[in-house]
Amino acid sequence: MKNKLSKLIDVKSIITIGLVVTLVVVTLSGKTVDEKIFNLFSNVTTMVITYFFTRKSGGGDSNDK
Repeated sequence: MKNKLSKLIDVKSIITIGLVVTLVVVTLSGKTVDEKIFNLFSNVTTMVITYFFTRKSGGGDSNDK
């Protein structure tokens, strides 16, 4: 259990959780945000999430089979 928790709480997880929480807060707050800034931030958040969820573990080349 301790090993799983230590793997969960690392820099990439903290950054990803922070980006998602910030995006949700901005979206639900109802405050007016510049459309270009919001699009940029939501795209960056989507890219980070996509990278971490599609990355193969083991650090090998993605073309390896």
